Amino acid sequence: MMASQNDTAVSAMEIPIIDLSNPNNEEIALQLWNAAHNVGFFTLINHSIPQHQIDTLFTLSEQFFHLDSEIKHRYPFDVPKNSGYEFMTQKPPSTNLVDLKETFQVTAREGCMDNLWPDVEQPGFREVVMDMIANAHALACRVLSLLESRACPHVERGTLPNAHHIWGEDGQCTLRLLHYPPTVVNADADEATQSNTDNDTNTRWRCGAHTDWGSLTLLFQRVGEDGLECRRRATVDEGVKGTSASWVEVPPVEGGITVNIGDMLKRWSDCKLYSNMHRVRMPKTVEECAKSRYSVAFFLQADKSALIENTTDEAITAGEYFAARINAHFAD
Repeated sequence: MMASQNDTAVSAMEIPIIDLSNPNNEEIALQLWNAAHNVGFFTLINHSIPQHQIDTLFTLSEQFFHLDSEIKHRYPFDVPKNSGYEFMTQKPPSTNLVDLKETFQVTAREGCMDNLWPDVEQPGFREVVMDMIANAHALACRVLSLLESRACPHVERGTLPNAHHIWGEDGQCTLRLLHYPPTVVNADADEATQSNTDNDTNTRWRCGAHTDWGSLTLLFQRVGEDGLECRRRATVDEGVKGTSASWVEVPPVEGGITVNIGDMLKRWSDCKLYSNMHRVRMPKTVEECAKSRYSVAFFLQADKSALIENTTDEAITAGEYFAARINAHFAD
């Protein structure tokens, strides 16, 4: 029997932790369903991606972002390919201000990374990134398979994982390296000035409030580099809407991977799965202001030709859906 939304929403706001080493797949599937249906965020542990691989990728990410600006801009972001380096050009509609971050994006589609790998400056970078894409893709497809029967009973089993491929001519899965640079400390206070309300307009954020466009996002965070927050469900917020209680920290977990549901999977599931608004706040303390935040995101996104069908909306291809979203997200 499926748990109701109200049964688990309050406790789930602590962000559920799901152990994939559990030999009972049905128990895992139910835990994933509860988290994806009620919260839209959860953390996976014992997920099979080696920690040394994650650590190596973070090291390479730091090295890349420490390169001179002129070198990084030799690999400029290409919007049609959704690949390359960008510096503070992403502008979420919630703020209409550019995010205070730089990114290097790798879309796992044939031809998308031509002339965009920093092979000269970082030998081995390409191989480490491609290995991580392969492992993250396999893990994300396992999660999709476990969610499919409850989330999308209207599709044939296997439809969801089989709609997401890497390195073919149709693929849209993407890995993004992110760097949030240190910020200027407010000289008149010991804390950075940052409100924690629903009103993002005219307020600076490391990453403004948004939902993800794809099916699933796997986010690799490092303990001690906080800042990610997700929206508390309205059913939990009763009476405190617009206060600091509206947002919940999504803390890094040692050895864990943060996962959230994207808009594409929400649509596929007839809105049974919850694509939760999230953001990266500005640092709160002088110590936080002085250091960078790094993260790595893998976006599982359906192939361009994959048809997103549910029981209420007109069918649309993932390519059509994704193109509209990306064109709206980058600054002019």
